[in-house]
Amino acid sequence: MATPANLVASPPTGASARFEGFLPDHEQDLISASRGIIFMNITRLIAAASVAVAAVSLAGCGETSNGVAQENPASATSAAASPEPKGNGIPCSEAGDLTGTPERKPPADMPVLPGGQLYLSKGPFGKTELFFLAKDADPTDLEGVRDEAADVLAKAGYKIERKDQEAGSEAEAHLSGPHDVAIQVIQLCEGKVRVKYTLS
Repeated sequence: MATPANLVASPPTGASARFEGFLPDHEQDLISASRGIIFMNITRLIAAASVAVAAVSLAGCGETSNGVAQENPASATSAAASPEPKGNGIPCSEAGDLTGTPERKPPADMPVLPGGQLYLSKGPFGKTELFFLAKDADPTDLEGVRDEAADVLAKAGYKIERKDQEAGSEAEAHLSGPHDVAIQVIQLCEGKVRVKYTLS
């Protein structure tokens, strides 16, 4: 920072110089030292004030070093706590052919969820086959539909190995028994969910 011209120490002139000419050398030295100390103190005060002003400006603008506004921590916490919209709102007419007849049917010892429509099969891929079922259900209750499908298999002699879910996205169950079966339930369209059985 440039030092103001009126604060720069300069040799005494005029009456001050004439007055100091009558003082003993040691007193003149004291006067010169005092001027130096005063000048240094004023310079330090100016520098401190500049730093304080800069700090206040940065705190007030709330921006990062690249000029991007920082998000208020309270707002971020509130946004994270807010639940995401649930349910897939697309019309079922846009979800594909849900009334089709699958090329293959599940084996008799792998019962599927009653009340649904098996509309598609894929495979076999080696020992793996996929079966897709559409069912009228609350698209926000994926875990409930997953549990129903798993219970149907459990009553047929399957063992539920584990369950997991991603809230609002999918719910899964893995079972062992006559076959290894993975159940995945996702939102399909308005008022319907899709249950996928992976058989291996």
